[in-house]
Amino acid sequence: MLPERIRALEVGIGDQAGAGQLLKASNYEFRYLDADPGQPAVALLMPASERLTWQDGDLFAPMDQNLPEGDLFMRIRQLFPKQPMTPMHLLALAGRNGIGRLGYRLPGASPAAPPRPLSRETLLRLRYSPEVFDDLVAAYLSSGAGIAGMQPKIMVPDRATVPIPSLIVKAASPAYPGLCANEFLCLGAARRAGIEVPPFELSDDGQMLVLDRFDMVVHGDGRTERLGFEDIAALAGLRVRDVLSDRKYQGSYQRVAELLRQLQLHADNLRRFFEQVAFSVMVRNGDAHLKNFGVLYRDAVDIRLAPMFDVVTTAIYSYTRYPGGPELEDRTLALKLFAGRHHTKTYPTCAELLDFGRRICGVSQPAQVLERIAQALGETLREARGDERVPAGLLEKVRSAWEEGLLLAR
Repeated sequence: MLPERIRALEVGIGDQAGAGQLLKASNYEFRYLDADPGQPAVALLMPASERLTWQDGDLFAPMDQNLPEGDLFMRIRQLFPKQPMTPMHLLALAGRNGIGRLGYRLPGASPAAPPRPLSRETLLRLRYSPEVFDDLVAAYLSSGAGIAGMQPKIMVPDRATVPIPSLIVKAASPAYPGLCANEFLCLGAARRAGIEVPPFELSDDGQMLVLDRFDMVVHGDGRTERLGFEDIAALAGLRVRDVLSDRKYQGSYQRVAELLRQLQLHADNLRRFFEQVAFSVMVRNGDAHLKNFGVLYRDAVDIRLAPMFDVVTTAIYSYTRYPGGPELEDRTLALKLFAGRHHTKTYPTCAELLDFGRRICGVSQPAQVLERIAQALGETLREARGDERVPAGLLEKVRSAWEEGLLLAR
């Protein structure tokens, strides 16, 4: 159990354990504890070179971005029904294990003992059941609480030599049948199209997806380097958890591209961003929102677009806007393609998508990108026919949804 009230947390940045302090009174305050302006930044837009103390009425967006939500948050509430769950408590629970390079602990507290590693091979052989995943969450909650997203997921350490969890395990969802196999197909098609994605594998029973964290670099000497990570919502200063989660669906891909350009990323990153947007359009992924794009960095100069993650064909699922309401199909983008009131979230035409690639992202031959994605989609569908982990019914639904996207390349 954590204290009833948490007014202060030590903040680590990468390997620098006591880099700063997060305070909570009437406002939130972050203090760098070292006056060196060249030290690693707690966030891209909060460098020590600008000032040493930062204040905000809400938790700073780059810290808020990884607070657990959805399934994981509800599991935490069930495991600790009497524990206060303020943002400070959730950060303390995440410890040093969240996505990115920030870590948190109570002042003076000893580092938590690392949980027992669980190999990738063991995870892939597990036969999924709700009880099995409950056991995983209970065993690894202390190492896996620092990850956002609505889908059931947990982080698991797979090597004793790496002090933080290095695998993300996503589980089946009763509300969205075949969700893990769905994402497996999408990630496989993206990789085949030359789009960067984290290493991933589908469990033997097709019910769990195991992914490597993309914010960690393991060097040849065994040293693990943690990269800074901020999603687009955090970079835009948005807190999108819980009741404000609709904020991640506000905006346009054009504004995201403009934000990436403001960060002075190399032009190649805009091409990669166009690939990610075009792929989401073509596989009918209507959940490519502001939190599903982000940047990795070492410092304010060494910044790049993160690999594509959390991509599924949402068009095959129905949903309701309110309990007992009519079932609706997901037939729109998460964001508008272009900025402006007269634009909508309707899936774009081929001409609109090519215009976005050429004019907004500076891609000289956007049609070639669409052709490359279309070829990868077709090859992925053909290969999946013989994969017993992918249910035939799911594959046919995905095929039908992708055929709409394939028309954009013809």
